[in-house]
Amino acid sequence: MRRTKEDAELTRQALLDAAVKVFSRQGYAATRLEDIAEAAGVTRGAVYHHFGGKAELFVEIIDNASLTGGQAIQRAIQEGGTFLEVVQRIFVYTVQLLAEDSQYQAAMALLVFNAGDSPDLLAMRERRLEQGLAQMEQVAGFFSMAIAQGAVRQDLDPQIAARAFMAYQDGLVMVSLASPGIINVEQHAAGLADVFVQGIAPR
Repeated sequence: MRRTKEDAELTRQALLDAAVKVFSRQGYAATRLEDIAEAAGVTRGAVYHHFGGKAELFVEIIDNASLTGGQAIQRAIQEGGTFLEVVQRIFVYTVQLLAEDSQYQAAMALLVFNAGDSPDLLAMRERRLEQGLAQMEQVAGFFSMAIAQGAVRQDLDPQIAARAFMAYQDGLVMVSLASPGIINVEQHAAGLADVFVQGIAPR
């Protein structure tokens, strides 16, 4: 029984890996389940055994990547330091993750460039919008505490600061994906993060 579960998990992961490659090459709309099954070396039935369909496969790829990104942010927070040090570390770790984790990079590229406006993915887009709004409120709360503690500029609007933070982080992701090589982790990550940090530092 244990071996069967291990085999099933290996097949499931093989399907996810194959789906990333096929979606990246053909785009979501043009990809068929047969293409993914062939790339994974399994039957079409095996795909349905593990996933409800193409959309479920795509969503799991994105969800897994989001979990990986969230773990990087949690690591940046858990390593401690001042509020500004944590903010800078989050930006650096975001760039590092894109440069060093090919699966994460591919999944983010799928989300940004290949998802299109397919009705199949409407529920995912709506859920991600809700999550983004909730995350923005959480970040605004962190900025409110930082302002109260004198850790950042006293004239900051927490809501504006939260949106600037998320826009800057998303911008780093977009530039890294759209123009690979423009942002070099060793040469640019710390400096790019410092530009934002200096903009919110106490005067």
